[in-house]
Amino acid sequence: MSQKAEKPTLSGTRLKTRKRDEKEKYDPNSFRDAIIQGLNETEGDLEKVSKFLDVSGSRLNYRRYADVLFDVLFAGGILAPGGFIVEETDQSKPHRTDVCVFKCDADRESIKGFYEIFYKLIRRYKYLEKAFEEETRKVLVFQKGFTDLERKKLAIITGLILASALASPRVLE
Repeated sequence: MSQKAEKPTLSGTRLKTRKRDEKEKYDPNSFRDAIIQGLNETEGDLEKVSKFLDVSGSRLNYRRYADVLFDVLFAGGILAPGGFIVEETDQSKPHRTDVCVFKCDADRESIKGFYEIFYKLIRRYKYLEKAFEEETRKVLVFQKGFTDLERKKLAIITGLILASALASPRVLE
């Protein structure tokens, strides 16, 4: 058995790291804060929300934080197991937004506005399709943690999503 001896290194030399080897830290809370701040600045105008999400897609990493993005758009914050919103220890930063499916009016037209946001977002960023289905499935599993009104809104938007084939019926499994 031949074992390779480690080559000697010179002291004072720098180790070269490639850019592809550098990993950025997974920080969903800062992503959530950026999304919530932008959503709160839109003041509930769904056209502005759609435009903000479209523009910020180039700045923010939607591919990496897709689950957080859809948690915020459905429930207004990051969902913890069981369907509860993760509370922030630092009260100076907002951890929840009122621009979400669960905080809009319970009528079909208001919820259809959020469906249009999901539709535009997924059509613009194709790679969000799979994450959207997984997140929809997760939100449906967490129904026990939601109020009756939130369940009703969830049922309406799920019906719209399934009727237009934005997600496959597998989300109901």
